[in-house]
Amino acid sequence: MEQLFELRPRKDLLDPTFEGYKLSLDSLPVYKHEVPVAVEHLKPNEEQFSFQHVKTFGLHNHLIDDPWSDEIAFFISKDLQIFKINLHSLVSQSPEFKSVWQIPRYLENRDGWFNASLSFSGPELAVVSDGGGVLHVVDTGVRTPTNSHLWQAKLSSEVLGKSDPFKIMHSMLNATENKQSETLSILALKVESIDKVESQIALSVFGCSEKETPFISCLEWVQYEHVDGHWSFKQLKRLAIPHGLDYASVLSPGRALCLIAREPLGIIFDSNKDVAAPLANSEMTQYEAETKIAYTWTESPEEVTVWMTFDRQTSKHDLVVKIESQALKVVYKNQTHLVGELAHPISVGSSTWTLSDGKLEVILSKIDKSLSWNHLIQSDLRGRKVLDADTAADYESPAESGGRPPVFSSEQLEECDDMPMDESCVFRFDGETNEFTHKAILSGQLLFFTQSAPGLAPAFCLRHDVDGLIWQPMGDELEQSWGCLHTAALQALGYIQASKEQRKFTVAPPNMSYVALCDAFSHVYIYRQSNCASTGVEMVHRPTGRRVGNIARQQVLNIDSSEECLGVLATNSFLLLLTSSSLFSIRVNSD
Repeated sequence: MEQLFELRPRKDLLDPTFEGYKLSLDSLPVYKHEVPVAVEHLKPNEEQFSFQHVKTFGLHNHLIDDPWSDEIAFFISKDLQIFKINLHSLVSQSPEFKSVWQIPRYLENRDGWFNASLSFSGPELAVVSDGGGVLHVVDTGVRTPTNSHLWQAKLSSEVLGKSDPFKIMHSMLNATENKQSETLSILALKVESIDKVESQIALSVFGCSEKETPFISCLEWVQYEHVDGHWSFKQLKRLAIPHGLDYASVLSPGRALCLIAREPLGIIFDSNKDVAAPLANSEMTQYEAETKIAYTWTESPEEVTVWMTFDRQTSKHDLVVKIESQALKVVYKNQTHLVGELAHPISVGSSTWTLSDGKLEVILSKIDKSLSWNHLIQSDLRGRKVLDADTAADYESPAESGGRPPVFSSEQLEECDDMPMDESCVFRFDGETNEFTHKAILSGQLLFFTQSAPGLAPAFCLRHDVDGLIWQPMGDELEQSWGCLHTAALQALGYIQASKEQRKFTVAPPNMSYVALCDAFSHVYIYRQSNCASTGVEMVHRPTGRRVGNIARQQVLNIDSSEECLGVLATNSFLLLLTSSSLFSIRVNSD
């Protein structure tokens, strides 16, 4: 059971006397530069119609910042080149765009792929996705505006599935406790058809069905180990998040995750251990075996047929049937009902299973048709060998009490009994126990998330009353109960963003001196905070005569472009806006 914790704001960061923003007509320097190659901008195809697809494509930020350097930024072009931008050069007539790496392109047709993504894991390491199933671990060297080091791929892998599109959400490089090796943790988002998800438990546990949730969001947690200059695969965990994922990050030192999503969600696959509940003790006396028949089976010269009976309402999404060359496993929801080594090898490609009215039938194709099977599963006495299907019906014993009438009807539920399903929560997921250890219900809307200092998870902004509060997830090094720290407040942001119906991106710089809301086309709204030194001159409050120091100001810019905004990045001095062919640099604050 998760430990509930509270997101408690710091009163000293709140300003109850805030009087609003004053519209400023002061102009800001805007520098427009053509990019060397048009920016990549893929859109969903006709088969990618879920809401999570729309979010993944439509809200993809094509400008990437570097936590280890505030003087550079990156974007990926349509021919899959990664370009480095020298931010200080953008105020001149000769901006510096340098191609640092060419992402290998294996296919010309990229229909259905996600946009390529990039994440910086360490001061000299990055992970790159081509958007179509290939993950690259890249040595970048020290990243500075003047460093001309070209990137080199150290590892390329299709660990998440061949030609399966995914987007990198976050990555982090951590040294192990003995300092002898490093572990690279990568979080990747996939939006897959429910029938294609590889799971060790039934997806119906999370309320998934083809009718209600034809697509499901999966968070892939991949870990690689770096020892003596060599990278090797370590572990893969998969979490199912049916209602979509809003935020995901690796917590230092790489043993846990922080997620923002709606329930239900949970782990469905672990490459190192089974996440399904283990099989109840199958070792029993002969008398117990006579009275507790779990499955029946029969054989012919060509094949072995196994029957198991479940609740009549059981669907294929309630079951996970794993057939291997000499092993069989059946999981009902999240409970293992049959697992073990088969008596003899079988042909996996010719074997299959079907489900009808709660009756599961598994057909195993023999390799050696001359062999007669004395048993199905080694040391499992719960099975009964029968002559045929008719005889098997005499031993049917439902795994669940499906024949029993329900205790109550859903029609008897009243409105007050309904469980609200639209509340998002922030979770801590422990990678060692595969359990959610902490949970907080979000009382306000998630507005945006922003990069933090190197080694920290990205911070996120939540609406609190009319304000926007910045929360920093804690690392696991601190010797105190895990939580999220309130680090800054953006005045009236919650109220402001609610009125911006065309808003696509919201960004803020590391020092939180301003926040910018960017429409999909043309308009940018900048809200300078009252504590910002560049907000303006001293003013006098006329009714009382008291002097007011720096006041909060609003500035509105109309960008000279008809192209859609594809990316936005805020630094302490500049606000960058990227379209398909141009990069706009807005000088917000003086150095």
